[in-house]
Amino acid sequence: MSKYVDLHMHTYFSDGTKSPEELMAIVRDSNIAAFSVTDHDTLDGYKNIKKLIVDNDPELIPGVELSISLDDGDMHILAYCFDDDSPLLNDALLGFQKNREERGKKMVNKLNSMNIDLDFQLVEKESHGSAIGRPHVAKALLKAKLTDYYEQAFERYIGDNGPAYVPKKNFTPKQAIDLIHNANGLAVLAHPGITNKERYLEMLIEFGLDGIEVYHSSHKQSDIDRYKHLAERYRLIKTGGSDFHGHEDRYGTVGSQKVPYEYFEILKQKADNN
Repeated sequence: MSKYVDLHMHTYFSDGTKSPEELMAIVRDSNIAAFSVTDHDTLDGYKNIKKLIVDNDPELIPGVELSISLDDGDMHILAYCFDDDSPLLNDALLGFQKNREERGKKMVNKLNSMNIDLDFQLVEKESHGSAIGRPHVAKALLKAKLTDYYEQAFERYIGDNGPAYVPKKNFTPKQAIDLIHNANGLAVLAHPGITNKERYLEMLIEFGLDGIEVYHSSHKQSDIDRYKHLAERYRLIKTGGSDFHGHEDRYGTVGSQKVPYEYFEILKQKADNN
């Protein structure tokens, strides 16, 4: 019987909807052999899941999805198999979290100036004490009945061109990859099919990129075939996952991408040899 893994999923500590306990229950029911929790710019989801692992559970490896800024928009780099106690990594993420909190306050202030009576404490509650992002503002607006549905918050207020939008401070590609390597981890380009960022692949390889996410809920078979070819051409490791968020209309369910267990074994082997 073939074994599969899912190396990309989110909890409510970033922009997912499920608690670590809820996500762990889904993972146990999904028949995957291994997984990684890759919340955006925070280890809180991973560290909480780690505490829940018991005998016979699927194998868990450290994961996080770092936000990168480029001239033409954002990029995401997945980190795997790093030292989750790395002071450098944890300090960088804590600084990022503080910047995100200030950004969240500025967005709420803009909304308040538009006579939209949103309390920042409600946004903080939605973030569960982790890095605040636009999804938490959107959830707070919905919970306060200031929007009719989740996506309306982006459409009306906090989308990239919205009146309450505030740009965020992200890592540069080199900063992110160096940070991951300094924590003895591996850096993987996330879902290149979504953001059309494969044109930056050679630049990222020069900075030390280790892998590319081949399987993803948004990737068609032609995308998967192309990324496999690029991985072989540039000698990159291959990864994949559902990018589960818990939103019915966003990406796939846990285990929906048949990511070969072999990818997981190679990933761990490369990390051990670093």
